Amino acid sequence: MKLPSPVTRLALLGALIIGVAGCSNIKPTEDHLKTLSETNLGEPVKRISNVRSDSMTTYYVANTASGEYNCSVPSGASGGAFAIASFGLMKPAAYCMPKGARGNGLTPFMQ
Repeated sequence: MKLPSPVTRLALLGALIIGVAGCSNIKPTEDHLKTLSETNLGEPVKRISNVRSDSMTTYYVANTASGEYNCSVPSGASGGAFAIASFGLMKPAAYCMPKGARGNGLTPFMQ
């Protein structure tokens, strides 16, 4: 049995690193954020605004008939890791709180 050469291993490792690095630049579309928010809130979302992202999470404001909600969704490397860890069976969910509410990890919304 012939073992793969070190060059082959290095090339495969390099391709994996480049693939994972590419995941860190992926930002969800507004339509995708709207769908995730509607699933979480249980009501139609009129508009998505104030979308911003760090390397791990996308933060945004979802406007509905009942008010505004501060939401976050894992994206980039953390969203990709979640999809890989669940073998693609689960998708990241949006976490939403009424605007102005305090007490969870949505620190970029603190005013």
